Amino acid sequence: MKKTLFIAAILFSTVQLMAQDVLSISGETISLNEFENTLMKNNRDQEMTKEYLDDYVQLFINYKLKVKQAKEKGLDRNEDFVNELEVYRIQLAKPYLKDNDFKEGLINEAYQRMRFDVNASHILFRVEQGSTPSDTLKKYNLASTAKSKIENREITFEEAVSEYSEETYNNGNLGYFTAFDMVYSFETAAYTTKIGEVSNIIRTKYGYHLVKVNDKRDAFGEVKVSHIMFKFPKGDDDDQKMVAKLKADEVYNKLENGEEFFALADRYSEDRSTAVKGGSLPWFGLNKMAKQFEDASFSIENIGEYTQPFLTDFGWHIVILDDKKVIGTLEETRDQIVKAINKGSRSNLSENALVNKVKEEYNFTEHKYIDYRKNKVKESIDFMLLEQGKLTQEDLKSSKKYDLFTLGGIAFTSDRLRDFIYENQEPNLDFNNLYNLFVNMSCVEYEESKLEEKFPEYKTLLNEFRDGILLFELTGKKVWTKAMEDTLGLKEYFEKNRDNYWSGESVDANIYICANKKVSTKLKRLLWQKGKNMISVEDILEKINKTSPLNIQIESDKFFYGDNKYIDYINRNEHGVTEVETDDESVVFVEIELINESVLMELSEGKGKVISDYQNYLEEMWISELRDKYIVEINLDVLYTLIK
Repeated sequence: MKKTLFIAAILFSTVQLMAQDVLSISGETISLNEFENTLMKNNRDQEMTKEYLDDYVQLFINYKLKVKQAKEKGLDRNEDFVNELEVYRIQLAKPYLKDNDFKEGLINEAYQRMRFDVNASHILFRVEQGSTPSDTLKKYNLASTAKSKIENREITFEEAVSEYSEETYNNGNLGYFTAFDMVYSFETAAYTTKIGEVSNIIRTKYGYHLVKVNDKRDAFGEVKVSHIMFKFPKGDDDDQKMVAKLKADEVYNKLENGEEFFALADRYSEDRSTAVKGGSLPWFGLNKMAKQFEDASFSIENIGEYTQPFLTDFGWHIVILDDKKVIGTLEETRDQIVKAINKGSRSNLSENALVNKVKEEYNFTEHKYIDYRKNKVKESIDFMLLEQGKLTQEDLKSSKKYDLFTLGGIAFTSDRLRDFIYENQEPNLDFNNLYNLFVNMSCVEYEESKLEEKFPEYKTLLNEFRDGILLFELTGKKVWTKAMEDTLGLKEYFEKNRDNYWSGESVDANIYICANKKVSTKLKRLLWQKGKNMISVEDILEKINKTSPLNIQIESDKFFYGDNKYIDYINRNEHGVTEVETDDESVVFVEIELINESVLMELSEGKGKVISDYQNYLEEMWISELRDKYIVEINLDVLYTLIK
């Protein structure tokens, strides 16, 4: 009977593998298109050969087998899975919930603005969140009064800053900035107002503003610099700041005497994340670094020139100019602009444009008695509780239900509005604002419900995330968590494979890096004293660095071969002190205090490596079980059509 079912299953799979199906897993087919999308996403530059496709299809089958088992176990119905997928679904939908034609206009506008830097001053009339309409109007009227006085030349703009502004730092001058440095409405005022003139009153989330444009210039673009940094702790420790300054001055003198910047950064910079790369930092433009650092970097005229030591809140720096560039073409900067639009205040403009587009596409129609029906809903609400954001569902119950508007032929009712008000009420958010939000969000959600139908690539991407979450969840249970918690299984695996776990050869050593031969001569004398147990490593550091904190650096540790270039240089079986050759004037000595032979490790010593290997073993066993459980058919003729 089993044999008959097995043959029948094969026949069924073969029937299913017609046309462009490349795989069948126990009757569930996978199209060539789905397989190719996954293949190209991970291997776009790979040459397609029979051998490569044969290997890749096996990995793809393993992936699909795991997902299939996860679905059979009902993991896709688990509440945590549903919630996690919803988070990803919202993120994936965002790029599609924009008006792309409108967004293209924003991209072009932003690029044109990025070609110039603007220097502007402003007067701020602060409006706190939750201010009453009357308080907001007072601030607007105050801004209007100030603008009239400036235009009538009763006072200068600078005098108006002192008299009216609620932000007077630097007399209101914001310095130079470019597109995306300010909120969109403020940026627009700065870029559309002529030099020397004052803008109309504008509103931002901070309040009302008057903007005076002082200057416009061709954009400075971006610079690429490297730096040498000497840190000091936050606070007023002047002694530590002075030590950092002395280090910076000494390194600067070395630069002046012809030593290489990148070698000095590698040897001395206390920003170790960049020191190993010669102090190199990523490209940056205006307002991306501390003001002092930015000013110093942009002040360097020629590539290869460097600054004198200068101070920021983080320490003392020396900066060298590696490269500079002006703004590229629109196509070169498009991706950067799109990312900035999606993250900034322009994103809301695109969403508003989408709402208008959805209304038109799906025939948004408010009921002819909409004002009457909105008032009926309004009358049923306790406005004191609404203003406090304390309405309960009981407070919003009503026996009457009204159609408010239709979208795509679907009626949106007063009941849905009440539910929306309950879920989205906030202090100082009034009924009309909530109704407009309800309309806008209904439009966005309706468009979102159509995404899988309108955009096949979105549907594919969502399915990939769905499968990925399922795979992660089941792999955690079958492999990762089990390897961590199955102590008996881990111990048994270790005992069976013990010969694979050796400690590796290592040494207990001190590495002494001397700034020059003069320092190395002094070190040799002190090492002789240390060999007689007369002084310690700490004594050596103190004695040699008494005249300069850069004379010597000492690293003491247990070093495994392959982890340190100086340790690898010396004879493995040699105790004592060995001098190591260098490419500069520094002199390096390695002092071997103890040689540690490679020995078989106990489980506790190599647990991380054993757990990793045990996880691989568990996954191999799991795949083997799945291969036995499910019937897999590959249509090689279809698969090999991918060879070009």
